[in-house]
Amino acid sequence: MATIQLDAEKREKLGGSSSEVLRRLGRVPGVVYGHGEAAVTFHVKELALRPLIYTQETHTISLNLDGKSTNCILREVQFHPVTDRVRHIDLIALHAGEKIKVDVPIVITGTAAGVKDGGIVDFVLHKLSVDVLPESIPEHISVDITDLKIGHSVHVKDLPAHPGYTILGDQNSVIVACVPPKAAAEATETAAVAEPEQIQAKGKKDEEAG
Repeated sequence: MATIQLDAEKREKLGGSSSEVLRRLGRVPGVVYGHGEAAVTFHVKELALRPLIYTQETHTISLNLDGKSTNCILREVQFHPVTDRVRHIDLIALHAGEKIKVDVPIVITGTAAGVKDGGIVDFVLHKLSVDVLPESIPEHISVDITDLKIGHSVHVKDLPAHPGYTILGDQNSVIVACVPPKAAAEATETAAVAEPEQIQAKGKKDEEAG
């Protein structure tokens, strides 16, 4: 798994107003948590976060702060509701031999058999939470959809067990499905909308006749 170097500076002032000042300067406030350790607040360049956030792979982070390097992983990202700019990041410090919960991206591979029959692939679940040791964190979890036919789906429980990690969450959750052609779905929706209109028009004619 690739490691991203992240140079940070310790936050001297805390609070909402100081956070906004940092954001105007192109910096993002953050905090790193460690098991049995005090949380440490910092700020980093917003542009430096792009390779970490806008990716389909899990990365470890080498957080360089006050001359000390700490191995971490991204826990949470907060985005602005309108601009989608990063407002805050949470990191978790990694410790050898200590399992952590990590969200790992799902990558689908292959072309679904149902696509040849006009089906459409519906990618529903994009991440899975796993319980894993730091040294075994996967970059992503691959799901092969080559044999996926129209009307069929792949659930979490369908994934093979992996010796390096344990998948958490609802085992019945759908990861990806192959749904009928969009044209057929739209025709069904059109019919559903038209039927009440026809009933209403018929009722109006009946009233006029009466």
